[in-house]
Amino acid sequence: MAGKSRSLSTDPSPFPNIEHVAESLADKGFVVIDNFLGEEQIQALHEAIAFHREEDNFRKAGIGNAHLFQVDKEVRGDYIKWISRGEARPATLFFMDRMEELMQSLSRSLFLSLKDYECHFAIYPPGTYYEKHLDQFKSTSNRKISFAFYLNREWQAGDGGELRLHLDEILDIEPLSGRLALFRSDTVEHEVLVTAKDRYSITGWMRDQPTNIPFY
Repeated sequence: MAGKSRSLSTDPSPFPNIEHVAESLADKGFVVIDNFLGEEQIQALHEAIAFHREEDNFRKAGIGNAHLFQVDKEVRGDYIKWISRGEARPATLFFMDRMEELMQSLSRSLFLSLKDYECHFAIYPPGTYYEKHLDQFKSTSNRKISFAFYLNREWQAGDGGELRLHLDEILDIEPLSGRLALFRSDTVEHEVLVTAKDRYSITGWMRDQPTNIPFY
């Protein structure tokens, strides 16, 4: 079943209020959008993840970029699958088109000259986490807006896996299905708290330069 493509409804949830999203990013450094996609699209993305797991496409995530890349289980415990249009399934393309539209709208509203984005599926198995960090590398400053789209149905208090933003005050964001969190890559330190069950998301970064992702 996981290997089959599915046709998707072209009627997703209403597009976010860009003025509100841009204002929150500018003033607070973050914004949370619920119901970014509908249930049908979310189900199809679950099937895409299942397909990639069956194909053994997920790899242990690391830290750093280029020659500084390393795998450190004490820092982060997730497994990732980079996303590219050339191999994306219909559900993934649907999500990418939605993010492309959002990126272009935010680029105009925030005068950021955003040109591209990179993203990957992420799975955090039970007991894993990601320590506090910034998403902008020391060697480059191309990442401007980070985002995480959550695919966790029936998430309950106590399941863990919250996105913790270190702002003037600590803010914990539950990884609820259909929720999109965006925050500034250069200033907002954040972490993923220990999860008690498999935690699914699509994580990415809007950039002011084209991507050069090591797809595999």
